[in-house]
Amino acid sequence: MLSVLVVIEGIEKRRRNAGLLHLAVGFYLILNASVYYRSTGYHNFLPVLPVMLAGAFSIFYGLFRKKLDGTNRYNYWLRLVQVIAFTGLGVMMIGVGKTIDQLGVFLFAFLSILLLFSERRIFQETTLYFGEPGIRIPGYYRDYLVKWQDLSNVVVREDFITIFHRQRKYLQYQVMQDLSTLEVAKMNAFCKEQMEKAGVPQTTNS
Repeated sequence: MLSVLVVIEGIEKRRRNAGLLHLAVGFYLILNASVYYRSTGYHNFLPVLPVMLAGAFSIFYGLFRKKLDGTNRYNYWLRLVQVIAFTGLGVMMIGVGKTIDQLGVFLFAFLSILLLFSERRIFQETTLYFGEPGIRIPGYYRDYLVKWQDLSNVVVREDFITIFHRQRKYLQYQVMQDLSTLEVAKMNAFCKEQMEKAGVPQTTNS
């Protein structure tokens, strides 16, 4: 199996927007914690305090994430704290305040769970794998396998990899590692060999 590190634009965009999502989650935590505190007649502040702290730290992390956590080491754990905070707040809000507020908190708990797992993947290296079954491409929740028989051509260069689908669509990825001329030739030859085995009519690489 051959592999190469690439840029996948959709995942890169998610990485860049992670800080904004932390800001949104933080503000929503504090807002709903305030709604709950007001609904109880401004009593029982102690149970609300951890939720407020989780929201405040989410905002702080969202604003200074690149400086504080350049390797995204703590992103997963903060998402886990957010899931716990939303779930706990949702339980406390049962029977208190408006139903729509309760549903909103549980909805954000669910969304935080989705972010917990998807962001854990997007902050990993984005690598294309070339094997006998096809080309494996990283996704938000799982890898996607593009089979050789579904392709018309694959062009590997030192700077870009272009994957042509038979439906006249194509995917292009910027290469993020130094590939030697020998490695490029080896990858092109491997792709050509696998497509020949799959019965794909060959075209000349350009």
